[in-house]
Amino acid sequence: GSPENLESLLLMMANTYIYEDQQAIKVEEIAEPVLLPDVGVWHPLAPKVFEDSAEYNAWYDTEHAPSLGLNPKTAPTVGVILQKSHINTRDECHYTSLIQELEARGSRVICIYSGGLDFSQPVDEFFRQGAVVPDSVINLTGFALVGGPASQDHDKAVETLQRLNRPYIC
Repeated sequence: GSPENLESLLLMMANTYIYEDQQAIKVEEIAEPVLLPDVGVWHPLAPKVFEDSAEYNAWYDTEHAPSLGLNPKTAPTVGVILQKSHINTRDECHYTSLIQELEARGSRVICIYSGGLDFSQPVDEFFRQGAVVPDSVINLTGFALVGGPASQDHDKAVETLQRLNRPYIC
């Protein structure tokens, strides 16, 4: 879970098992759990995780790109595939570094993630059918497009990438 969710868990456990009936920590002061969608579009400077690429692109094009001096109509778009676990635990510095480097070199970036190991659905939903189709795709998950280290579905991955029809780096 996220650092905030872990903190809330520990505070609730302390109230229940350490302070027992004393409720030393006011329940209303313990933050409610924050859940990330299982798949989404993420950017380290965005105000939230987007569940819709059109909404992400609207934010990127009207708020973020102008602050970078990027023209979203002419900048090449790089799609990046990420793992949800790194975003959720805030262990995403390597993602942020690549995004910033790509943007510094004049690229528009759209990053998608999934909680599972089959990235074909988010690729189809956000890249192929999305508001802006990327010019190229980088997979930073460390895994195949479909499947983890124990099993992979190469045929499904090939079908997904053929439909996308963009350069792909893994």
